Amino acid sequence: MSYLKEITQEVLKHADIVKIVGSYLPLVKKGKDYKAICPFHDDTNPSLSVSPDRQFFKCFVCNTGGNAISFVQKYEHCTYIEAVRKVADLAGYHPEGLDSFKEKKPTDERREAILKCLYDLNLYYQFALGAPEGKDGLDYLESRHLDASMRSKYKLGYAYKDGKSTINFLQKKGHSIKTIEDTGIAKMLSPGNYADMNEGRVTFPICDADGNVIGFSARRIRPGDEAKYMNTPETYLFHKTNVLYNYHIAKDVARHKGYIYVCEGFMDVFALSRIGIDAAVAIMGTALTNEHISLLRSLNVQVRLCLDGDLPGQSAMMKISNQFAKNGVNFMVVDNQGSSKDPDEILNQDGKEALEAYLNKLISRVDFALNYYLRSNPLTTVEEKKKLVKDFIPVLARINSQLELDSYLRKLERITGFEIDSIRKLVEEYRLHGSDTQFISKRMREFHPERKALERLVTAERELLYQMMGHELAIAYYEQRVGVFYDDIYRKIANYLIAYNEKYHNLDLSGLLSEIEVSDEENKDEIVIEVTDIAEEDFHPTDCTDELLINICDTIDEEKRRINEEDSLNDSLKGKDELEKARIIADYNRRKAMKK
Repeated sequence: MSYLKEITQEVLKHADIVKIVGSYLPLVKKGKDYKAICPFHDDTNPSLSVSPDRQFFKCFVCNTGGNAISFVQKYEHCTYIEAVRKVADLAGYHPEGLDSFKEKKPTDERREAILKCLYDLNLYYQFALGAPEGKDGLDYLESRHLDASMRSKYKLGYAYKDGKSTINFLQKKGHSIKTIEDTGIAKMLSPGNYADMNEGRVTFPICDADGNVIGFSARRIRPGDEAKYMNTPETYLFHKTNVLYNYHIAKDVARHKGYIYVCEGFMDVFALSRIGIDAAVAIMGTALTNEHISLLRSLNVQVRLCLDGDLPGQSAMMKISNQFAKNGVNFMVVDNQGSSKDPDEILNQDGKEALEAYLNKLISRVDFALNYYLRSNPLTTVEEKKKLVKDFIPVLARINSQLELDSYLRKLERITGFEIDSIRKLVEEYRLHGSDTQFISKRMREFHPERKALERLVTAERELLYQMMGHELAIAYYEQRVGVFYDDIYRKIANYLIAYNEKYHNLDLSGLLSEIEVSDEENKDEIVIEVTDIAEEDFHPTDCTDELLINICDTIDEEKRRINEEDSLNDSLKGKDELEKARIIADYNRRKAMKK
């Protein structure tokens, strides 16, 4: 990865973003920058700005921004490496080693050999389920209400307890040990001696989008110390980050029905199938990835999120709903908060009509999130509460019903403790300035209803951060005088600036954005937006002097002390009666007045 970063920096040095963007869009020079119709939203007036000085682009309507590489990646919907290669071609620069990063593609021979082996293996498992030894597995599946038609539909099977027999069978079918190892089911007992890792378990084949078996999940039949499920490890064909269980069946049905359910496990998918709903997939206990989201979004249907009603399930739904919203997925949430039953349990205990009613109780992301924070997972920090408000202001601003809006605002007030009028004011400002994303972003960063004193602190931190983007002197003052910003996003940007300057000994903004975009940072998109926002602001002093930096650092020190004192005061008031609170506050005010 470090070598890729070095090549990326070299490509950016040789690329002119005006030339790169201009090869895709007609640009018009406006002052020192260039303007264009933004391709990333339904734009009618030129809202995309391209800066040749800073080598980055920014749309102040949809907030998309970045450098030449990120523009190409977003415009062509390609991988990062493909975008780097495309920019290098457009720049007429071909660094040595770039071609070595071409995506690896499996040869047809190897792929076909593994698929054929897995096909034979799954037939063997299905045969074993009907054999005398497979009766325990058959009894288990029948106890889960999976009849012959369901077992056939999903190709369920059983792995013999003698795992060596599976290996012997596959070898007799002409499959080499290397190919058997490539399937992921072979465990080595001793050199040259292998057994089936799924031995003694019922098997659930996992298929790719075309219906080819690429792996297995195998469940133990009786209680024991071993893991309940044994899953195929990462193999040449099986990568859990881009596989959704039952997608090969669900995709065509979903396109016809107009929806698809996202469930937690196999049994949930089976439960929905038993009542005639085949448009359902399972995430199999793994985190939802960008590849999973791409699979779902490609169907162009409503996604219905249906995980368990317990706290872990609700937390997962909260995380996934945020991922869906961020990626523009059309989705609703099954309202199961407070329910301890999953779909399989509802069907078995309460019947088909109960499960249908459960699945059709759909609510929006806003309703789900507000209920989640009210009932299941109260927010504890001011930053968490501010982020929740920030996330939902654009959504609330689009609500036309005053009664509905008031209901949401009251819930937000209960969750955050912020006054309803403060939140309502932000909604009104968003409605007035919704097309001016830079204004709204700045206003949200200044939103501190819990402490008005923070406005001065955040303004000072933002000023210092702007100076750090262009001056090593400002970075030195930050490290020596400030150390850590109060604002979490500002703190992360400062860390990236320091690391980039130490590594490359310059403050190239385009290169900095590239470093952020190839990082593993969870909220890197938000950081990129903030960097480009600050860099585009034109109200900061242009001369970075010692006097300016000293004044900024003094302000930050002063405001941090004030906040710490207020925090200490609030801590000292906890658990005290009213008389004691009055005494503590009076003493605090007296000491504060003496300092003046």
